Amino acid sequence: METKINILDYLDYRSFLKDYIESVKLENPSFSMRAFASKIQCNPGQFNRILNGERNLTSSLIIEICTALKFSRKEKRYFELLTAYNHSKKQSEREYNFEQMQSFRKANIKEISADQYQLYSHWYNVVLRELLSIYKCTDRSESECRKIGKMMIPQVSQGEISSAIELLMTLGVLEKKSDGTIGAADVFTASGEAIPQVITNRFLLEFTDLAQRAIDAIPRDQRRLSTLTFSVSQVGYKKISERIDEFRRELLAMVETDEGVLDKVYHLNLHLFPVTKGKIGE
Repeated sequence: METKINILDYLDYRSFLKDYIESVKLENPSFSMRAFASKIQCNPGQFNRILNGERNLTSSLIIEICTALKFSRKEKRYFELLTAYNHSKKQSEREYNFEQMQSFRKANIKEISADQYQLYSHWYNVVLRELLSIYKCTDRSESECRKIGKMMIPQVSQGEISSAIELLMTLGVLEKKSDGTIGAADVFTASGEAIPQVITNRFLLEFTDLAQRAIDAIPRDQRRLSTLTFSVSQVGYKKISERIDEFRRELLAMVETDEGVLDKVYHLNLHLFPVTKGKIGE
């Protein structure tokens, strides 16, 4: 039951297993999820729940799958890390497993994920990109990097700024302009749904921490931090989520058409999450 699809191309073992089953069915129409479940000695109903995310793979099933698919030692280790990554509930555990997986991944898949991971590894990377769209950076000298670092809130070291500029230029996020300065290659940096959640989670946690610091570090007339607690149905929650997405698009349109003098970089956090468990009242 060797597979032509590459496990190293996946960040979700359930997607891999579904794709594997479909790829085999193309060559052998009689093959099915039930047949694969039988091969790995798993109840078909239980295996279906695993594929749907209702259950997790057990250690014994991981071994059975690796054997059934004739994984190499490298592929077996990656699959073990992948299941641990998908099963992890804590951000620290997900980050650890993701970093371990990166050393196994191949070609452009590895490069894309590695680039994204580096770009969103520190909050000041995206801030620097926006800052250099309004500040003319002449070079990567110690004095210039130190000056840029002092513009950040909180302050960033000269070495970190220098390394960040080098990274962003390598990724094509920053570029050398015709006048010799270093500036942003594009207008915006957006995460998007293609980026693994473990990366965006780290990014969100860093900016959440900055928002907490801003309460004491930034004068009240220079910031807007507010909170709102309410009860709402699932239908209402969906409408609010859609409105948040719409608001983000409207905000970006406002920024794009801003005719004023750009003089500062801002970050906006939008958080919507439950603070009670279950469905109360049922």
